[in-house]
Amino acid sequence: MRLNIPTELRLSDVYENNPFTLFEMENFFDQEIYESLRDEFPDRSYFTKCYNYNEGGKLCLDNKNPLFFEFIEQSKTWKLLYETFNSETTVKKFFNLFLPDLKKIPQRKNIKNIKLIKQWNLDYKSKIYKRILKFTRTRSVKVLFEFSRMRNNCFIPPHSETKDKICALLIYFPDKNVSEFDKNRLGTNFYKRSKDNLDIWDSEILGEYEMKNFYKNYKKFYSAKFTENKLAGLIKSDNSWHDVSKSDNLEEDRKSFNIFFFLA
Repeated sequence: MRLNIPTELRLSDVYENNPFTLFEMENFFDQEIYESLRDEFPDRSYFTKCYNYNEGGKLCLDNKNPLFFEFIEQSKTWKLLYETFNSETTVKKFFNLFLPDLKKIPQRKNIKNIKLIKQWNLDYKSKIYKRILKFTRTRSVKVLFEFSRMRNNCFIPPHSETKDKICALLIYFPDKNVSEFDKNRLGTNFYKRSKDNLDIWDSEILGEYEMKNFYKNYKKFYSAKFTENKLAGLIKSDNSWHDVSKSDNLEEDRKSFNIFFFLA
């Protein structure tokens, strides 16, 4: 599967590195491939509530769930996307793309290389293997793949991603007749500090009280529109705050496919 990836991250269609790194890559797939992915997006019967997004009601299906593999075996295009991204070649290509920005993050600056663990549930690492990786400044990486559906009045609270996550990559699947209004309100919002500093490296989804405090101290500086055939993403830092706003009167679920690189 051909992916439209720039030679440098700063050459993305949208690139911002202040206060943290976010980017957008337009026409990420060949249009025929994208249309096939959109047409074959899994229906609601595969989805359950995300354990870490209960606050906002988001539904998900990820590759920790056997149903994920049951589904992709039924879709040649989705299986091809999974195999493309769950490969050392693709993961290293993205890692090298991110490397100049990762070097600016204290918790990431010592990582020189990565080694992909293809099976999410595989967690075997011998002491000798760990020492070799540490000596070569290499870290093991796993990829989490997640189908997401958000219905009326669902939302994702502000968060800056968990400490073991390297990046979040988002592919939106709007309805073919999506309105300009929905393109604007269903995207991903990014925030920067305006008052008190609430930045934290080991971030969790904020609860109701924490959300109110967050919005008093942070303001939105950018929104990635909910548009087709685009890869939107961010590199995790202690201030990579983002959310998805609550929306009502939706004719279609807000659908996306999310790809997360985790340090194993």
